[in-house]
Amino acid sequence: MPPTERIDPIALMEETLEAMILDDEDISARGLVRRKHATDVTRPLDRRAILERFQARQAELRQVMSKADKTSKANLSARIARKDEEIAALTSQRDLLVASHRAMILAVGEMGGMKAWRQFFDGYQGVLDSLRDMGAMPTADIARLPPGRPPRDAAD
Repeated sequence: MPPTERIDPIALMEETLEAMILDDEDISARGLVRRKHATDVTRPLDRRAILERFQARQAELRQVMSKADKTSKANLSARIARKDEEIAALTSQRDLLVASHRAMILAVGEMGGMKAWRQFFDGYQGVLDSLRDMGAMPTADIARLPPGRPPRDAAD
């Protein structure tokens, strides 16, 4: 005759309480008894403590879920739309700044100050590389005109 396995009533109680949480069933002593957990639940202090621990856990989970429900799909869609508008505005600003920066570098180069500008960024090769990657640095070399010779478009 095989030995009879003794079921731990505390483990059974915790399993039942875990199932009640998963089923989102109100945790109470009466509900636990209804789930076929026929032992006394509230008088033994260790069992009462387990019941109260699971009740607190369920209350915390329900609070988190109610906060999550407040962020409905409509609210989430509105937030995404606002973020998309913000991204578009920032992208536009960045493009304007890149174009302005590029024009400023060209103007400084035409006036012969490109060497000084590059010395300002000496040791900051990463900055120069980033500006180049953003398209903020002119790609053509700037050639100096011989003294006394006017630029081509000045005669027009």
